[in-house]
Amino acid sequence: MTAALYALICLIWGSTWLAIKIGMVGVPPFLAAGIRFTLSTLLVGVMLAIGRHRLRLTRDEKICVLSIGLLVFWLDYAAVYWAETKITSGLTAVLFSTMPLITSLLSAYWTRTETLSGRKLMGILVGVFGTVILFWPHERLGFHQALGMLAVLGASLCAAINLVMMKKYGHDADPFLVNFFGMALGATCLLAMSAGLESWSAVNWSRSNVLAIVYLSVFGSVIAFSAYYYLIKRMDATMVSLSTLVIPVVALALGHAFLEETVTPRALAGIATIVAGVAVAIVPTPPKHASDIASSDHRFDWVVRGDGDC
Repeated sequence: MTAALYALICLIWGSTWLAIKIGMVGVPPFLAAGIRFTLSTLLVGVMLAIGRHRLRLTRDEKICVLSIGLLVFWLDYAAVYWAETKITSGLTAVLFSTMPLITSLLSAYWTRTETLSGRKLMGILVGVFGTVILFWPHERLGFHQALGMLAVLGASLCAAINLVMMKKYGHDADPFLVNFFGMALGATCLLAMSAGLESWSAVNWSRSNVLAIVYLSVFGSVIAFSAYYYLIKRMDATMVSLSTLVIPVVALALGHAFLEETVTPRALAGIATIVAGVAVAIVPTPPKHASDIASSDHRFDWVVRGDGDC
């Protein structure tokens, strides 16, 4: 059961990058994202109603709602959706996988809640080098593609800041309740942004983009997160975090198979270097002493997008 759910979330979150691309064929990015999270909010609301969940937020939960609603469900997703109008879905997934590296830097130098070990520092440097390879001027990298790549890194930064905020304020928060109100806030901001910047009269609905948005709402934003919350209570934290390495690979494979997205040798080198950097940073050295084993058995953060999902 556990192994099947783990494979499921890797497949779903690896496929969401492709679904985002398909869902925006004929639909502007901010509107597509806003509709997705409006539907997801309704679905989570039904789940809360059936379970007779409390709806009163504590002070810390209100802070979490503002953080996840504004930083993740609004700014993060707005940047990701817009970026996928400029670059491939696979490249978007790989660039977003730098989020654990950014989180390590913020935790070490902003909130000072973690120490930056030599292993993490090496992983960050390798990841930065891979990003430099991707951005290095060449004939295939145009201005709009560079902007798209920068937007993904900005999205990754927003997700990392949110993760740090959740570590500080979300220890006792109800994940479903925080996500319900956070998605509602994010969806409202996205739809307002779309109304001001995009033309809804030009929207061309089709079977494929409707199914893609529904898939993202139901599977990418409800089913996968429910499975994720189940897994973090039953699996080792490191094993759960390793999905960060699997998701970009799945996204690249699906993008190539369904959208014929190509990867140049230079891009492949950059992608491999980034994934290697993330691996170095998040895969710990096996503990040698009993005290090390006890200290390494920590609860993995429940926060949305803690593993580079989308």
